[in-house]
Amino acid sequence: MNKSSFQQIFVTILSMVIIILLVFYGYRPVSYDLSVGSVSNIDIYAQRSFVDTYQTEYEAVLARNSVSPIFIRSEDLSSQSVTNVELFFSIVREARYHRFNMYGVLADDWDNTYAQMKLQLQSEFTSIPDDQTLDVFVTMSSSTFNFIEDKSVSMAEIIMMDNVNSDTLNIQIDSSIDGFIENYSEFASYSEAVRTILKCLLTPNSVFDVDATDEAAANAYLVAMNAPITVDKGTKIVSSGDVVTEHIYQNLVDLELVRSDTTDLLIFARIAAYITILSLITVVYFVRKETDTFPDMRIFYMIVITFIIPILASVYLAEFSAMIIVTLFFTTIVATYLGTRDGIILSFIETLMVWPLYNFDAEFVYVSAVGIVVTGAIAGRKNRSYNSASLIIVPSLACVLSVISYNSIFSATLQNFIESGVWTGVSVLLSIILAIGVMPIVELFSKVVSPVKLIELSQPGNPLLKRLFLEAPGTYSHSMMVASLADAAADAIGADSLFCRVASYFHDIGKLENPNFFTENQSDGYNPHNDLPVMESVSIITSHTKDGVKLARKYHLPESFVRIIEEHHGTTYPGYFYYKACKEAEEKGLPAPDVNMFKYEGRIPSSKESAVVMISDTAEAAIRSNKLTDADEIEKLVRRLIKDKIDQDQLINSGLSFDDLEKIVIAFKRVYAGTLHERIQYPQ
Repeated sequence: MNKSSFQQIFVTILSMVIIILLVFYGYRPVSYDLSVGSVSNIDIYAQRSFVDTYQTEYEAVLARNSVSPIFIRSEDLSSQSVTNVELFFSIVREARYHRFNMYGVLADDWDNTYAQMKLQLQSEFTSIPDDQTLDVFVTMSSSTFNFIEDKSVSMAEIIMMDNVNSDTLNIQIDSSIDGFIENYSEFASYSEAVRTILKCLLTPNSVFDVDATDEAAANAYLVAMNAPITVDKGTKIVSSGDVVTEHIYQNLVDLELVRSDTTDLLIFARIAAYITILSLITVVYFVRKETDTFPDMRIFYMIVITFIIPILASVYLAEFSAMIIVTLFFTTIVATYLGTRDGIILSFIETLMVWPLYNFDAEFVYVSAVGIVVTGAIAGRKNRSYNSASLIIVPSLACVLSVISYNSIFSATLQNFIESGVWTGVSVLLSIILAIGVMPIVELFSKVVSPVKLIELSQPGNPLLKRLFLEAPGTYSHSMMVASLADAAADAIGADSLFCRVASYFHDIGKLENPNFFTENQSDGYNPHNDLPVMESVSIITSHTKDGVKLARKYHLPESFVRIIEEHHGTTYPGYFYYKACKEAEEKGLPAPDVNMFKYEGRIPSSKESAVVMISDTAEAAIRSNKLTDADEIEKLVRRLIKDKIDQDQLINSGLSFDDLEKIVIAFKRVYAGTLHERIQYPQ
C-alpha cells in the first residue's frame, strides 16, 4: 500500500467518524425530565412525524375485544335433528299399525297402545307434540301419512343444512311451512301439525367456535397494529401546565424526548450504522470506477471538505425548516470538476446522510433530488462552458416548481406553499452562489480546473501561449491544429471537449526549452540533429514531455494539464531516430539497439481526454509531415496510426471503445475536409 492510498483510507475513516458525530449531534432531540403524573412547564411539539404506539395499541385491543363470537354449523346436531323426525314417524307408524284389528275395527287395547306410544316418544325426545297433534298423525290415511313423513323429513334436512340458532330456527321452520302450504294446498290442514313436530324435534345446530373466534380476534388486533396511527410533525404533544398522562408520556418516549443514557447510545448506534452503510456504498462506487479518480490527494481533500461543509451547515440550519437545500453547494463543485455522474451520485449519498437531520422528510428528498439532477447536468457539461447565471437560476426555479408540485399533490395550505417555496428558493440560490464563489479557492488548493478557468487559460494573452507563439511559432501552429482535432473528437465521443481544446494548446510547451530542435520550428532549412549523435537527439526530443511538466508547474497550470503533457506521447518512441540508429548499427555490423532506450519517460493515457490529445497530436504531425491533402488518404493514415497505438498498448487505460475510435476517425476527417477545401481563385 502506497502513501497516497494510506492517506485516502485514513481520511475516509476520519471523515466517516466526523459525519457520524455531526449527524448524531444534529439528530438527537432535546431531552425532557418528565414522568407520568408530572406537570409540563412548556409546550412540546412533535419534531417529526411518528407512530402513536399508545393509541395504536389501544385501538388494536379495542378491535380485538369487539370481535363478535363466531358460531359454526354442527354436522352432528344437524344429523340428530333429522334423525329425530325420522324416529318420530317410525314410532307413530308402529302405533298406527296396532290401531285397528283384523276386522278394521278400533282395537280394544288401543288406549293402552296409544299410551305406550306417548311413553316411548317421551323417552326419546325432550319435547313431544300435544295429544291433538298426535291424533292428527295417528288418524290420517296411510298415503297421507307417508306423504307428510316424506315432506317433514325433507324440510328438516333443508332447515338443518343452514347454520341456525335458537332465534333463526323458528323463522326457518315457519318459512318452510309457508312453502309447504303454497306448494301443497290440498294438505294445508296438516301444516300446523307438521309445524308443531318440527319445532319440538329440531334443535339449533349453531355452536360457538372458540378457535375461530380467537383467530378472528387475533387478526383484528394485527390489522389494527399494521395500520398504525401516526401523528404529524408539528402536532402539540403537551401544553404548558398539562399533567403528563400515560398516553402523553408514551408519545414523548416514541419521539425520544424522554430518554436515558442507554437510549442515547442506541440512537448513536443507529446513526453510526446508517452513515457507515452509506459510506461503504460511496467507497464501492469509487473502487468500481474504471479510471483513477484521485491522481492527486489534493483533489481527494477537496471532495472530502466540500462534502462535509453542507452536512455541518445542515446541523444548524435544519431546525429552521426542512426545506433548506444546501447539498447543491457540493453538487456544483463536484459536477464542475469531476463530471455530472460523480456530482449526482455523491450528492444523492450526501442527501441521504443529512436526511435524519431533516427528520426523514419526504419532501426534502424529492426537492433535493430534482435540484441535484438539474445542477449536476448544468455544472457538469463538458462540451462547452456553462453560464453562471443559468447555473444559479435554473436549479432554483426547478426546486421551487418541485415544491409547488409536491404540495399540490398533498393539498397543502397556502402557508406551506409560501414557506417551503421561499426557504427552498433562497437556500438553493445561496448554496450555488457560495459554491461558485469558492471555486477559485478550490482551484488554488486542489489544482483542478473549471470551465471558467479553462476559458481564462485559453486567452491569447496567456504568458505561456505568448512565449509559444513568439519562440516556437511552428509548435504554436501545430498546437492550434491539434486543439481543433481534439475538440471535434472529444465532442464526438462525449468527452470534455473544452478541456481537450485548451489542454492541447499547452501539450507541447516543453519544446520551448529547445525549440529549434523540432522540425516545425526550423525555417532556415538547417536541422541541428544532423550534427548530433542519435542518442543525444533522442534525449532532446523525448525530454520535451519532462520539460513541459516542469514548465507547467512553474506557471501553475492545473494538474490535469500536467497529466496531458506527461501522457500525450505515452511510452512510445520517436520512430525516425530509432530507425536511424538501427541503420547506423547495421552499417557498423552491430545488433539493433534496444527500443526501450528510445521511449518517452511518460505514462500511457489514463483518461479519454488524454488519449484524444495523444491521437490528435500524432495524427496532426503525421498528416503535416506527409503533406496530405486528400480526405480519404488522411482517413487511411489516421486508422494506421490508431492501430499502431493499440498495438503498443497505449490506449488500454484510456477508457476508449472501438466505437469511440471510429467516431474519432470520422471527426478528424470532417475537420480536414473543412480546412483543405478548395477556394475560388480571385482575379488579379
